[in-house]
Amino acid sequence: MSFVLDKIGTLVTLRGAVLKKGRNIKPEDLGIIHDACLVVGGARKKSKILWSGKRDEIPGKYKKFKKINAGGKMVFPGFVDSHTHLVFAGDRSKEFEMRLAGKTYQEIAAQGGGIINSVKATRDLSSAELYKLCLHRVQNYLKQGVTTIEIKTGYGLSFESEKKCLEVIKKLKNTKGVTIVSTFLAAHAIPEEFKNRKEDYIREVSTNWLPKLRKLCDFVDIFLDQGYFDQEDANILFKAAEKLKIPTKIHADELALTGGTQTAINFKSLSADHLLKITEKEINLLSQSEVTATLLPTTAFFLKTAYAPARVLLDRGARVALATDFNPGTSPSQDIGLVGTLAALEMNMRIEEVIVGLTLNGAYALGLEKTKGALIEGYDADFFLIEGENPAKLFYEFGCGREVPGLFSGGVMSRLANK
Repeated sequence: MSFVLDKIGTLVTLRGAVLKKGRNIKPEDLGIIHDACLVVGGARKKSKILWSGKRDEIPGKYKKFKKINAGGKMVFPGFVDSHTHLVFAGDRSKEFEMRLAGKTYQEIAAQGGGIINSVKATRDLSSAELYKLCLHRVQNYLKQGVTTIEIKTGYGLSFESEKKCLEVIKKLKNTKGVTIVSTFLAAHAIPEEFKNRKEDYIREVSTNWLPKLRKLCDFVDIFLDQGYFDQEDANILFKAAEKLKIPTKIHADELALTGGTQTAINFKSLSADHLLKITEKEINLLSQSEVTATLLPTTAFFLKTAYAPARVLLDRGARVALATDFNPGTSPSQDIGLVGTLAALEMNMRIEEVIVGLTLNGAYALGLEKTKGALIEGYDADFFLIEGENPAKLFYEFGCGREVPGLFSGGVMSRLANK
């Protein structure tokens, strides 16, 4: 499918951010071009950016391509949500009330709530019903301009239920217009069947489940935190993943400082996520490593806790991604725009850092930085259109459930809101 997206008012390419590998981002690294056009070509599902630049500078060989009028709109790279727990069933609004009454996340979990609550509901739902529920959530992301989504398991916590969740994700990967990657997170909590037998559970997951489910998972993750899993557990699981050549990601230092960041560095994980409790030591380690620091501001907002030290991480040169952490317990929101607004207001991130965090650096957190998160030659043609001239508008206006008026991804052009 080859065409020229013409008459773009403002095109955000992220050319400079790509050259700087997502670090030390300045306004000029957004690679903004006014009165621009974008040339797309290639097989339908593998459409690539062939050229991007000023309209009056388009190479002659592209001038005969079919033209699509962008109507002066802004064009952005598709958002990359690199941390979601999208596959779950059930309602945990009662726990919200409990927290408002003063209960902590850990206290609720100790009373049978938390992750285990969602496990029961997810196990009870059929594969077909779970797929239908999750497909609706994927479509909600697409409406906002999210074109790449990481989806974790972790609400099955038995071999059959984790397999069911991975198979649902595999089916979701067939959804038109979106790229989906799967993460095996059986090490999310200890199921009732293994109560008080954490070591047995982590070995069962590492030595029996993971090899059998290897073909269904793109990544392996662990919730390394107080009351859940520790560094020794992560070492066992990640060594098993290494043998199978599966990249790792990690929930790190969210509830307490428990060595998650150090573990991510040791295993060269793609990302360390949450990072609410990190200190100078962990900040320096991340800034000197290739591990992407993925921050999840809606989680801190919902838990009414201190935010991750984004400003310090950025100033030290760390690569910072942003994601929704969409899940039923601590971030029941798919609002990608709200993530950006909170990152700017509560974590002191500049607009250019927010944009890169939700696009290119999200791609880095998934090992997709060579193809996703920018609109330059050779990258996948994943982009959305929006009214306006100033990129800050995406995060200035919040809470309005914005649907983008145009989206192109995976070779599919969609009109999702009123023209």
